[in-house]
Amino acid sequence: MVREKVSNPTTPGSASTSRGDQQDEQSGPPFQISKAGWDYERIARRAYELYLQRGQQEGRDLEDWVKAEQQLAGEAGK
Repeated sequence: MVREKVSNPTTPGSASTSRGDQQDEQSGPPFQISKAGWDYERIARRAYELYLQRGQQEGRDLEDWVKAEQQLAGEAGK
């Protein structure tokens, strides 16, 4: 005999939200990114480009990050 677990909606931690509710949270406007997030992504991409240009040499990630920040700040100042 197989017993099914039935959740009580008044019990804390029970699955009181339906799948429809979860889908509603996921729908809406397209993904938006803040200016700070945008800057982070640009710096990360540039730092990765620098890493690739150096032949993927490990251990200089902070140097790449700082150089990428400086380069992008210089572009913004133009």
